[in-house]
Amino acid sequence: MILSWQEILSKEYVWDNLLLGNGFSCNIWGSYSYTSLLSFSKEYGVEPILKKAVVKIFDDLKTTNFEEVLKALLTTAIVKDSLGEDITEILDLYDNLRKNLFNTVHATHIPFSNLNIEFIGKELINFRKVFTTCYDLIPYWSVYNTISLNKQVDFFWNKNTFNSRDVGIYYPARVTAFYYLHGALHLQTNLTLEVNKILGASSGLPEIDSYKFSELSTLLPLFITEGTSEYKLRKIESNSYLNFCYKELSKVKDGLVVIGQGLDPIYDQHLVDAILQNENLKYVAISIYSGLSLYEKEKAVKFFEARLFRKTGGLELFFFDSETHPLCSREIRSK
Repeated sequence: MILSWQEILSKEYVWDNLLLGNGFSCNIWGSYSYTSLLSFSKEYGVEPILKKAVVKIFDDLKTTNFEEVLKALLTTAIVKDSLGEDITEILDLYDNLRKNLFNTVHATHIPFSNLNIEFIGKELINFRKVFTTCYDLIPYWSVYNTISLNKQVDFFWNKNTFNSRDVGIYYPARVTAFYYLHGALHLQTNLTLEVNKILGASSGLPEIDSYKFSELSTLLPLFITEGTSEYKLRKIESNSYLNFCYKELSKVKDGLVVIGQGLDPIYDQHLVDAILQNENLKYVAISIYSGLSLYEKEKAVKFFEARLFRKTGGLELFFFDSETHPLCSREIRSK
């Protein structure tokens, strides 16, 4: 049975945890239907056009993730330079990809002025923990600019740098904690996998020079926009911040609300595993897209029931019509 969100709230359950997927962002801004920045760049001829050598690197590495290719070019430049070889061509390719990435992100991302940040921020802090696989800046902008800093936490305590030794720092019970499971546009990393927040991204997209080549101290974007679940999990486990976020999802208690997340067996299996293996999680409420036909909605319910079947210590599932939740409503869509 598909309920309304109000009917679910009327039950005596604790809904402190939220998992947001790309469907949340697509409802707000139609351009997010492009899950692959690389496909968008090619189809619309984003300037500067990616050079053939850059496209070949994507193909050879069997990836569509800009971060992977930027990192490969960066590593190559450092090695060649240490051997006394000319790196002009490598830096030219690096710069071509860097500029194309930023222009592609700018072309697909919702402008800050089009976002109803007050409405979104108010709804997000109704939860104790917010997990998001969205790489866009909708959650960050909405909360940072509308909610008092003493009511939110993202674990970048000192100089906007994440340190795994500091995650146990005490914070008040009613503060909302945010976890960017696949990274986000306001996060950057380096070759040692240190993760920082970009200071200038609180109300706008990062500047193009955020990732300018500077040898070992070069900063790279930290966001996973595509790839299989296996690929995503490898990326997550290789980075202390992403791994911390993923482990926290695996430890949430009581109830979890899932909005805009398809839990696809190819792309999202790591999320399903985190849910099923967490015995502290007792019940899950999943949004069903309102635009589906009755048959499609029933099919979606059966799909989720099969995906989240727990053999021992059963997981209670609820389903609600997406538009009945404020975070999926028409009111939240771009201005």
